[in-house]
Amino acid sequence: MVSGKKRTRARSAWLLLCGFVLVGTATFASAAQAADKSQQAYWAGFAYTADQSAVEASTPRAAAVLKARGLAPLNQALWARLQAQRPASLELIDQPLAMLDGTTSATVLATALDRELVSIEPIGGQYKVLVEVALQALFFDFRERQVVASYPITLQRIDVMEFLPDEDDIDAIVADLLYGKAATGLPQVLADTLAKAKLPAASTRRLQVGEVSLSDAVRAKLPDAVDEQVLRATLAHELSKTLSSNTGIGLLPPATGQAIGGAMAARFADGKVYQLKIPEPDYVVKLRLDALKNGVINETPAMKTMLFGAFFQATVVEPFSGKVFFDQPLRKGATKVVPSTQWHVDQWSASYETTLAGLDAFAGAAAKRADSKAWLDEQKPGGKPLQQQTQALQELITSCR
Repeated sequence: MVSGKKRTRARSAWLLLCGFVLVGTATFASAAQAADKSQQAYWAGFAYTADQSAVEASTPRAAAVLKARGLAPLNQALWARLQAQRPASLELIDQPLAMLDGTTSATVLATALDRELVSIEPIGGQYKVLVEVALQALFFDFRERQVVASYPITLQRIDVMEFLPDEDDIDAIVADLLYGKAATGLPQVLADTLAKAKLPAASTRRLQVGEVSLSDAVRAKLPDAVDEQVLRATLAHELSKTLSSNTGIGLLPPATGQAIGGAMAARFADGKVYQLKIPEPDYVVKLRLDALKNGVINETPAMKTMLFGAFFQATVVEPFSGKVFFDQPLRKGATKVVPSTQWHVDQWSASYETTLAGLDAFAGAAAKRADSKAWLDEQKPGGKPLQQQTQALQELITSCR
């Protein structure tokens, strides 16, 4: 018969052994992650993808806020959030780039500013304010000065004000987006973006958003305040963003905006500028915005319901062979309820938002999102060719993971 003391000792020994096994397993897992240098990245902080004059032209409010508040507190806030919410697959290292001698391969992570958008819409004595700041989590090989992957980010704030906002009011919104601790602020959005990010292996196929074009009909509808070149760069960024967020893969930076001619710049707080090469993509996504339409579908004395439609052509090709995987006309509709007190309807903003919804629906189909089937069934002509090409697109996306 075994005594109570012996049973207690045996149980204690067993628990101690389990503890050693668990600790050893956790230690081994941590060591394995640390040893996987393919998933290590050196944190470089905030960067610009253009020279000073271009930054002030394309992102005037963000540039003013960053100059007034400084990059040091922003970098501290970003790193603190990344430490509190560490990426599942990436090991981030906080080490000055000056300590990298360039003799061995090292991947660098920067949060790079791309563009901004400010829209003010009068609504019955009030003002609807839309502010967007576009950035990217940019990974590049320090020795080769070559882009590895990009995860686009868009910060957005929509507000209704009783007065017409001036530059100070807009700057306050931009500052909150960049420095704020809320879920919509850059520190948290960056952490969320990198939560499941993985650096691609050398054999992984690369995807890039290429040419974005507008039809003559769309050009004719552009408001005077909308620059065509900026709009094309914006659409390329948003298409890259929704493809990345839906599929979980990092893309090459779009071949528009600051990344033209297979190269781009990264300028950091210490004044150093790195000229980065963008490798040739294995697959290219092209977008042509064909038409933006709208009309009233229902009206009462109190309000009217408007239907906005975006019509576009999405094409996915392999540049080397010229093989076309996807080439289909697509459409997306969205309704907007306008109260009778609203004396002005910003039709351009509604059309733009509908276009973005269409791009997200396309990316959802590429990622086999659950709601994509209903949207695909709405397409015309659609049918078997669309089904076959969608399947080919989904297989292509798998090869990029």
